[in-house]
Amino acid sequence: MNRFECELVNDLLPGYIDKKASIETNQFIEEHIKECQECRDLYEAMVGEVVVENQRSTYKKKFRINSIGKMVLIVLGYLVIVVIGLVIYTYILVNGVL
Repeated sequence: MNRFECELVNDLLPGYIDKKASIETNQFIEEHIKECQECRDLYEAMVGEVVVENQRSTYKKKFRINSIGKMVLIVLGYLVIVVIGLVIYTYILVNGVL
């Protein structure tokens, strides 16, 4: 086999495996794979089952808030404190606690 045919088959293999190649392309690839061991090995590797171990990463992503986010959280915190203060003040006025 010449190198050009091997490179062509390497480029066409994904379409062949996904069954998206034309009939002529399929025939060309099948004939080439019968004769070329290197391309046959590549084809078998591409259609072979891949085993991936599930390993948990020890890397933990740190949660960071940018400066605008920090300012928004501070303003929201103050608003919550003001609303709670108003609720308490209104309760005291309505119920005559003082």
